[in-house]
Amino acid sequence: MKKIKFLALALAVVMLVFAFASCKSTPKHTLTATVTVTAPDDPIVLNYSTTIEYPEGETITVLDVARQALDEMEIKYELDENDDGAALGLFSVTTTEGTTYKSGYTDAEKQYIGMWSYTVNDVAPEAGRAGTNPATDGSKIVFTYEIASVEELSQTP
Repeated sequence: MKKIKFLALALAVVMLVFAFASCKSTPKHTLTATVTVTAPDDPIVLNYSTTIEYPEGETITVLDVARQALDEMEIKYELDENDDGAALGLFSVTTTEGTTYKSGYTDAEKQYIGMWSYTVNDVAPEAGRAGTNPATDGSKIVFTYEIASVEELSQTP
């Protein structure tokens, strides 16, 4: 009987050792950035600092940072997604007062289009969407809702 108790205790100790060894944590990194989300005459989020902790090897995108800031501020938003469901950018943002700024036509005649654009450190990206471009520590990320006429957009090279 003593041998069985001893073996059971030894087995439990070995299992605990392996359990703690398998819990070895992946090195974590942090990224802190400042986020601003604005619409014409409506500062939705101004210079909000957020920090994301993530595992080594993972890429944090500009959109990841904006989403975290919006979530922390409890501001509702919808994402623009591709056919596979991957998030590409912001589709709409609803302020705490209930105003929604949504991508797409803003008038019944379909002459004006509202859209979300972004800059990182005051520079517009040369290519890529917010959901694919990586963010870096210390970035200043600004999302801006803009309205342009279809005519203006068709003349852009």
